[in-house]
Amino acid sequence: MSPVDGSIGEFDTAGGEVAFAVLWRADEKLGGGTVLGVAHVPLMACRVRRTVRIREGRASAETLRERGGGGEEFTVLDRAGRLLLPRDYLEGYGPRGRVRLTGEAGHVGVWPNRDDRCDC
Repeated sequence: MSPVDGSIGEFDTAGGEVAFAVLWRADEKLGGGTVLGVAHVPLMACRVRRTVRIREGRASAETLRERGGGGEEFTVLDRAGRLLLPRDYLEGYGPRGRVRLTGEAGHVGVWPNRDDRCDC
């Protein structure tokens, strides 16, 4: 732990397991709280109840999990109404440039531009 900023960095797998065990024990003894961490390893992110993914400097997705179980990922809609579509959606469905939005029963459809006259 750095004496200057209180951060912990570059754990190996065993060190990460020890850190998580300490945090879980503290959570149980103290009755809950908030710990903020940054991880670039999906394995570590899967061990916590809530993760926020940052992409291009903005919160792009939030995953909520039950303890020890699966979870559900949400795309974050910011205050201005913007959202970043997940990369696998962009690659799998091909929207780029302009997209068409349609209001549908209970949701908004996002459709790729299929106009051959414009390569947007």
